[in-house]
Amino acid sequence: MPEPILPPLHPELRFHNYASFLRRRLGGPAARISVDGGFTCPNRDGAIGVGGCSYCNNDAFTPGIRFPGLPVAEQVRRSIHAPGRHHAYRRFLVYFQKFSNSYAAPEELRRLYEAAFSHPDVAGIVVGTRPDCLGEPVLSVLSEVARNRYVCVEVGLQSMSDAVLRRVNRGHSVDTFVRAVSEIRRRGIDVGVHMIYGLPGDTRERFLSAAPFLSRLDVQGVKLHHFHVLGGSAMEEAWRRGGVRVPGYDEYLSSCVDFLERLSPEIAVMRLMGEAPEHLLIAPRWPKGPREMASDIAVELSRRGTFQGARREGGSGGRKRHAGP
Repeated sequence: MPEPILPPLHPELRFHNYASFLRRRLGGPAARISVDGGFTCPNRDGAIGVGGCSYCNNDAFTPGIRFPGLPVAEQVRRSIHAPGRHHAYRRFLVYFQKFSNSYAAPEELRRLYEAAFSHPDVAGIVVGTRPDCLGEPVLSVLSEVARNRYVCVEVGLQSMSDAVLRRVNRGHSVDTFVRAVSEIRRRGIDVGVHMIYGLPGDTRERFLSAAPFLSRLDVQGVKLHHFHVLGGSAMEEAWRRGGVRVPGYDEYLSSCVDFLERLSPEIAVMRLMGEAPEHLLIAPRWPKGPREMASDIAVELSRRGTFQGARREGGSGGRKRHAGP
């Protein structure tokens, strides 16, 4: 008889899902609401580079932001009270999503982050940013906010290869990412990491190597995305010329399962698939979305008789456990 699988793995999913993580972190369920803080990106305005990442079109984030252009406090208020899927929640995380959300003067960051807490049901903030936008002044502001409220910083790594990062005009190195994560964690702030499978020039093996790498870095969450081509991105033209390929659904699913088997079960899986608005997405066009992907990954883990962390380096050595919620 197999040994029981213990929390934090979800009993049906067989991986550590983000909803369970938030319930433990915040004392109950929470919903994210995305806001536009009016930020830009140093890889676009010349501070680091121009043109931005070649796969990126930040307009792809806009549909998740319901009231762009309004002050942050008003975006939060309207998002919480708008009809829809948030009505069942009493606890919210405000997600600063579009562009690099720590790329501003400290006093401006402090003003924007504090504005997110203007509604009493906001339990914390999530700041999406780049590893080269986390200098000491920024970290000091984040630490101030985190003294009494929940803060998570989502940092884009995307690839384990500096050569691939250069090819997609990312503008930072893997070492820059490592230093940024170390400084965030030294202040006791949670870290989520973004990884992309299938970037031009990258390999499946390198993608899988990120799982043990991140497990050693003491990060709290990971978002997995597949490489997709967006209209208006620099990558669009290369794809139309046949110069880049996009992954297939089954290829990506299998790679995600292999990744999860190598990832520490303590790390929450925040996302398993990228999304883009219909009018911007060029390729790949899969018939299934994020919910189906998560379900299919759970089915494949079950078929293999495995789970998140089963093949982790120095971990359980494949010893099966029974999952808890």
